[in-house]
Amino acid sequence: MSHLNLYEQYSLTKDHFVILSFKGVISQEILVYLGSMIKSSLNLQSKKIKKVFAVFIELAQNILHYSAERNVDNEGYEGGVGILQTTEENEIYYVSAGNMVKNSQIESIKKNCEYVNSLSKEDLKIYYQVKIKQDRPQGSKGAGLGFIDIARKCDGPLEYKFNQIDEKHSFFTLSVSFKRDET
Repeated sequence: MSHLNLYEQYSLTKDHFVILSFKGVISQEILVYLGSMIKSSLNLQSKKIKKVFAVFIELAQNILHYSAERNVDNEGYEGGVGILQTTEENEIYYVSAGNMVKNSQIESIKKNCEYVNSLSKEDLKIYYQVKIKQDRPQGSKGAGLGFIDIARKCDGPLEYKFNQIDEKHSFFTLSVSFKRDET
């Protein structure tokens, strides 16, 4: 009956107000639905809502496209499996995402996160403009701007962690924060 013990999950989140939590296959339909829930649940100024929403969508798309754990539905659609969570604690909103990655990708992800974290907001803007003019990175489903764009919008550094699952895979968690009040 351990699968019915939601109280354990509930207890783990007692110090945070959970606005949204989703674990499963990410699809375009799920993205639209979760996005509308985020917009209606946050009591933020318009500019801040747009930033939180944009980061939420970017993190969800990263799961959709890059999660090493894949699932195919009855209609043949393949999507990435992961977890998304938006919480509030002490006037700060957190948007977090997690999914499996190949261990061979860890160093590249760390390097990207650390580099982006080392840049000022102005340097991020310049780096974004440089990267957008370059060719799409090999293996990328986008322009390779995800971490840069997230860092430009959030109010703190990209916080990340890897939990090794086995010799081939780890669980990658990325979390960012937004101050509730616009400064």
